[in-house]
Amino acid sequence: MSNYSYSKELNINKVTFREFDLNDIREIFTKIFESYNPKVKTEVFDSFCEDFYNLTTQIHASSEKIWRMIITDMLFCYEDKGYLEGAAKDSGVKRKQFAIIATVLLGKLRG
Repeated sequence: MSNYSYSKELNINKVTFREFDLNDIREIFTKIFESYNPKVKTEVFDSFCEDFYNLTTQIHASSEKIWRMIITDMLFCYEDKGYLEGAAKDSGVKRKQFAIIATVLLGKLRG
């Protein structure tokens, strides 16, 4: 364990996003939310996508682990505000569910 470096681990899997715009983000989230239980309420879907688009243009992290945490926290934050309807009542289950969605989303955004 003496050779373990958290910062080294964070930089192992670099994320490079492909070129995308807000419409791409809307399309990606529409497909993802159709496939998983959590749904964004219709009246806030556009602002949810805009928030995510703004995140991806403002945060210049290259680590997949960091992006999975960011996306999971964003989904969890929206759920806490009542904007996401999650099937599970347990917060731990929801966080795992959102982490799976974050992983799927990263796959779709890869360069």
